[in-house]
Amino acid sequence: MPTNRTRLQLDGLEARLTPATVADLLSAAAHTAAGAAFFRQVATDPGWMQNAAFQSFLQAQLKAIFQNGQAAIAAAQAPPHGMPAAALKGLTTQAQANQHLALTVGNWTGLAVAPAAPVPPAPAPTDAGMTNTMPDPNAPNWVAVGSQGLKTWDVVPGSGAPVAAGASVTVLYTGWLASNGTKFDSRRSPSPPATFSLTGVIQGWQQGIPGMKPGGIRRLFVPAALGYGAAGSGSTIPPNADLVFEVKLISHT
Repeated sequence: MPTNRTRLQLDGLEARLTPATVADLLSAAAHTAAGAAFFRQVATDPGWMQNAAFQSFLQAQLKAIFQNGQAAIAAAQAPPHGMPAAALKGLTTQAQANQHLALTVGNWTGLAVAPAAPVPPAPAPTDAGMTNTMPDPNAPNWVAVGSQGLKTWDVVPGSGAPVAAGASVTVLYTGWLASNGTKFDSRRSPSPPATFSLTGVIQGWQQGIPGMKPGGIRRLFVPAALGYGAAGSGSTIPPNADLVFEVKLISHT
């Protein structure tokens, strides 16, 4: 393989493929032509590209060709007045071909060419599917859990791994007094969900939340004995109050 000859010719291309800026359409066209020339040259002697000694050089060239292709395509989309349409189309076609070849060679040699696409942020959890009014404590949908009066009602089953006892859960929820439907607590969108360890919440949640799956919506009827009991809680939950909750599970660990 005529490695020295190839390297000398590639050195000449290196300066042409890494300009400081791409100021206008003419320079974009020049860089695009240089990229095409690079691929024509290496096609005559492709074996050197697998040589570890040339990996940094090759990666730099492929990145430059890919970036110059982006600049050329952008320049062709906003050309100077009077630029022939055929020339713009030819420039765009060649720039796209250069980008494709740069990615292909990069994949073949295991070199990163294009910047990694940014990972879009996960959509914020919403309370879609939840109710704004207290579910009827006497509805036939409730299912008894245990012998202490706890009942559950799965509105949406969710999917994935179920919550285990003692897990940490991230949820949206609303709580009502079962006696009169007064809302005493709520965490709903657009507010972010709340995260609780099931070891630190009332027994109605400790017993009623396990088994839920992410995305699921479950209603809980919590008798006072599994809630706040004879003490109640502050000014919002009176003594011996039965409670109704609706919980949407976002995630758990």
